[in-house]
Amino acid sequence: MIKKYMFDGSHDTDHIPDEIRVRERLQELHKVEKYFVEQCNKKNIPISFDCSAKERVNWNTLNYTSYNGMMWISPLSPYAALNQLIDALSDNLEPVGHIEFIKSNIEKNISSKYILTDKSKKFKSYDDEDTPFEATCILPGHNKYKTLCKRKLRTITKHWGSKLVYKVHPITDLEHAKEMGFDDFFNEARIASRTVDMYDLIKRSSHIYSTHVSETALTSLILEKTVEPIDNFDDRLNGGFGPISHFCYTYPDALAKLNKIFASYKSGIVHPTVDNNWKEKINKYLHYVIERREFQNGFYLR
Repeated sequence: MIKKYMFDGSHDTDHIPDEIRVRERLQELHKVEKYFVEQCNKKNIPISFDCSAKERVNWNTLNYTSYNGMMWISPLSPYAALNQLIDALSDNLEPVGHIEFIKSNIEKNISSKYILTDKSKKFKSYDDEDTPFEATCILPGHNKYKTLCKRKLRTITKHWGSKLVYKVHPITDLEHAKEMGFDDFFNEARIASRTVDMYDLIKRSSHIYSTHVSETALTSLILEKTVEPIDNFDDRLNGGFGPISHFCYTYPDALAKLNKIFASYKSGIVHPTVDNNWKEKINKYLHYVIERREFQNGFYLR
């Protein structure tokens, strides 16, 4: 049983710098998480939020988090989480508007999870110093740096040179990146601080490099950018939104596939505006994911 909620505002200041906070619109997901938690408690299912782990397919814990303004529920098993998306795609449902919802938020400039605490200020536009850039590499939080492929970073830095901008995560201090040996890449390319508007960089770039743990793979595809991952291959599915990002980096028609996937209750994606019967979607998801777990129970032992 969780001791606090993710979307009621109480969690926002626990892990981010004072000058940055989580956008208030995510609090509209609180009624969704509250219902989900209640249903899991009734079924004695352990839950967590905003976590990643490598449980087996006969998982122990269900996790939920925010994904591009929506709530995503999945087992704390990257394999089970990927399987549920594959099952959702197999349903071959007509889209109900999840991709359009994300696109609308981008157009309204409200898609970013983070905003500045001082409401009179906004994330600033990157100054290109009279030298246009063409590509942006979006770095994850510093706790995920160990999953990055330095050989890939070295390759893209050599290819783009000063036409590449490295974007630091909003909750990461630049010193963390330097301490972990990223100075060489920054010195040969360019660096945008955590208060620079990431979405402005994406819109102004033709090519986006990101990770499986980031929402920006999908965001960039919606903005019609070319995307490539910078993860170590063996780490690509193990954290964050890896199973969803798998589709972004694997299929040319990823947007069409994900719009179908999100329409299915098996996806674990829920939003009260897009999903008219969101409670029913959660109920069906729980029945499905438990049934899938029980079928595989006892298959894999330590």
